[in-house]
Amino acid sequence: MIKISEIVEEIIKRDDLVIALASRGLLNASAYAREIRPEIEETLMKEVKVGSIVVAVNRYIDTIPPYKVPTENIIQSLAVHSNLEGISYERTEETSRRIRDIYKETNVDNKTYVTVTQGINEITIVAESSVLAEFKEALKDKKTIYYKEDLVGITVKFDLSCLKIPNVMYGLMRRMALKNINLIEVVSTATELTFIIDKKDLQLGLNQLQKSI
Repeated sequence: MIKISEIVEEIIKRDDLVIALASRGLLNASAYAREIRPEIEETLMKEVKVGSIVVAVNRYIDTIPPYKVPTENIIQSLAVHSNLEGISYERTEETSRRIRDIYKETNVDNKTYVTVTQGINEITIVAESSVLAEFKEALKDKKTIYYKEDLVGITVKFDLSCLKIPNVMYGLMRRMALKNINLIEVVSTATELTFIIDKKDLQLGLNQLQKSI
């Protein structure tokens, strides 16, 4: 026979938000027990007392280790890239070759933002409008998966030692998610993380990330 504790554990395990709250001691066990009571009763096909669920919830969350999101004092600097556009194409050998050739011929310096991300099935280019125009012209016979204008990028620079710290990237993304900022693309290197977002969200994104400096 299935026990209440087993059902509670299963429900909690599939809810990352609840686990995060519980690990920080912020979960209201009584309120949460009332919320999941219908599902438990449906599974057991009988009425269950809220108090019994509360006991099971408390017992399980006591096993969840304290969890800290490292967001303080990890950012060394922020840089903003304006007037960006993004475009994606289906990944083929010919498209990859053309993009490599265009990139070699493109006149860019270290102040010009351009990044090419090659996935399993797609290739995405995010660059300043003038640079992206060269790619678009050379690939005009290729089907576009998506194209978006009015983008900006915020690059977060951090120390190499942060690679040894769990959840650094999650902590930064979490700050953006808390304000419902839509991340169009996320580009990373060993010590940089760039959020590609809508131009309208620039100030809000900066405000969120500056809290970590």
